[in-house]
Amino acid sequence: MKNKIFFAIFMTIWILIIILNFIWPKQVFSEEENRMLATIPRFSFASFVSGEYLNGVNDYINDHFAFRDIYLKLNSWWEVKVMGKKENNDVYIGDEGYLFEKFEYGEEEKQNIEENVASISQFAQVMQEQKIPTYFVLVPNSIYVNRDKLPKNVEVPSQKEIIRTVYQNTENTKNIEVTSALEQENRQKPVYFKTDHHMNSDGAYVVYNTFCTTANLQAVPIQDFTKVTVSNEFLGTFDSKAQLINQVPDELFVYENETNTNIEEAIYDRETTDSIFNAEYLEGKDKYSYFLNGNNSRAIIKTKVNNGRKLLVIKDSYAHIMAQFLCENYEEVHFLDPRYTNFNYAEYVQENGITDVLFLYNVSNFLTDTNVTKIMK
Repeated sequence: MKNKIFFAIFMTIWILIIILNFIWPKQVFSEEENRMLATIPRFSFASFVSGEYLNGVNDYINDHFAFRDIYLKLNSWWEVKVMGKKENNDVYIGDEGYLFEKFEYGEEEKQNIEENVASISQFAQVMQEQKIPTYFVLVPNSIYVNRDKLPKNVEVPSQKEIIRTVYQNTENTKNIEVTSALEQENRQKPVYFKTDHHMNSDGAYVVYNTFCTTANLQAVPIQDFTKVTVSNEFLGTFDSKAQLINQVPDELFVYENETNTNIEEAIYDRETTDSIFNAEYLEGKDKYSYFLNGNNSRAIIKTKVNNGRKLLVIKDSYAHIMAQFLCENYEEVHFLDPRYTNFNYAEYVQENGITDVLFLYNVSNFLTDTNVTKIMK
């Protein structure tokens, strides 16, 4: 009798779980994890036989069961607080609230570097023939600059050496070393977010100031800006992956002055505004998109600077936070992201009267991004 009661209770709970999962609202995008969620795979006999279909179904179920966000938080709490693990979902839990994504430097990354360097060198040669200077800034990641905050016994390859190797093999560019300046500034105040993979505005200013020295530009002194905190609730990409409970948010701040808050026009993929900042993003999880309106294939910033100079920035998202400073010295700043474009960049330079070119990438992304080679299509 007891077995029958137990079985009935078990089956009732199991059926309720199935019903709950079936009616639970389905999301396309997870703000908590900052990623697209799995969709129901399309059935075919071939995909069923290969196992691809069932794997897709399994991914869909894992992404859409009821109370999933709560489960992820509790699971993370158990792994980190109870089991004492110093990493979760490939994110290291460091000292002083710092989070770091694992960094790998193997044969695949080295091969990708070789291809990216070849493309940049080829493009820079074309620019050199047109007397257009090409600058190259490879920014180290927090996992290197803040390596003293890593858990014990965790070692990472020297990004400074990786950058040196990349620069030694890149031709026709003016390579700008920013690692030492970032490390020095980081001893005074943080130059990276603790919960996100990007630099903060202090780090961005260090890169801007170093770039200006090489490009023979007059950097606007930091004293000429007003520091403005736009959010104290920024939890970035590392937090999204680690899913920790009670993680202390980052401060999201900008440096404002008359030039970067009163531009002529900002042209993005799908809209045109009068600002390089978008406060609407501060209401959601993806607060970093406050800078330069998030990920766009192309962004064109027209400033009130009247000097005839136009900068093309070929970049990843590390460049977004740089916009607040780069618009100080150029009449126009064009941002192109090879991940979302498919045209010849050399032709773009000619068509838009570009006078200077800047490649700006972070090390981790440069090692894995396979889109840089598209710039010479």
